[in-house]
Amino acid sequence: MLNLLPKPPVTLARPFCFLLFVFVFALSGCGTPANVERPIHVAGGKVIGIPFGPNGPLPGRANGYEVAYAMIGPGPTDLELTYRFVVKIPPGVIPENIKVDDISDEQAYPLIDDLHPWVETGFWHIETRPIKNDDPRLAWVLNVMASIRVYRITIVDGGGRRSLLYQVTVYQNYLKAGIRQKWGEKY
Repeated sequence: MLNLLPKPPVTLARPFCFLLFVFVFALSGCGTPANVERPIHVAGGKVIGIPFGPNGPLPGRANGYEVAYAMIGPGPTDLELTYRFVVKIPPGVIPENIKVDDISDEQAYPLIDDLHPWVETGFWHIETRPIKNDDPRLAWVLNVMASIRVYRITIVDGGGRRSLLYQVTVYQNYLKAGIRQKWGEKY
């Protein structure tokens, strides 16, 4: 049988598209550093550098200490929240005092002052007393946008050495909306 259809013209479109596809994906990570330090404004008008990785803020670290967890959680009633923190303690170190301050706003708010920190299996765990929804330390929850909170954790060990860890926690707007609903807010 005779083929009466015209022969398609020779085109470079296919090889070009393939090479473009390979080039874009091969170089998609180039020029983007894995970790960057971003300036964050904190209490007192200061700016501190916080390390961010490709998935957000990295755990606060200093002198072998590392923040494992820094987050709000539900309190005993719908109108209360608690702050919860977990810090990995270096082997052989006995902390004498651990303080946690929320330094996200113009004014710093003390959250914890643990004069007798208990370390269990290499971690210090603590939770604040329940905080009512009308407490100024929770005013940020009423903002409809995502919130970046900065916690300063000050650790003084048995030798008197002071270590500062800065932990950034991002609270997305949908999480805050759920909290506000429990508080009876309509937005």
